[in-house]
Amino acid sequence: METKYYLIFLAFLLSFGFTEKMLAQKCLVFAYDADGNRVSRTVTTNCQEKREIAKEQDKPSSEEEMAVYPNPNNGSFKVLVPSDIKRENACFELYDIEGQLVIGGVLHEPETDIDIGNKPAGVYLLRIINGDDAISKIVLKH
Repeated sequence: METKYYLIFLAFLLSFGFTEKMLAQKCLVFAYDADGNRVSRTVTTNCQEKREIAKEQDKPSSEEEMAVYPNPNNGSFKVLVPSDIKRENACFELYDIEGQLVIGGVLHEPETDIDIGNKPAGVYLLRIINGDDAISKIVLKH
């Protein structure tokens, strides 16, 4: 008789969804940007929730618009700076493989010529600095 009361009590608890919260399955929901990079992860108890993909960015980043050409080069190359960068504040720094500053200057024009013909062949790091933003590109000299 006593087990009958336990069974009735158990049925009573189940009928009110008590175990729903205790036994709920947890799911990981991921969000991705347009390039396929994961931008967020959420733990949820609603496993029927649709997974959303982050909307594609309307405007490409400045790094995608900036160009260094020709690359590789023979000591002279051009830097094409996007029009949305305020060029009165933009400057460049070119570092060698050892991290030493080779040359630096200000980018006044949308297209700037840089000459490192007197420097040895190798790998260089070009940094474009605009306020708090910095974009880096690798430059190869034959």
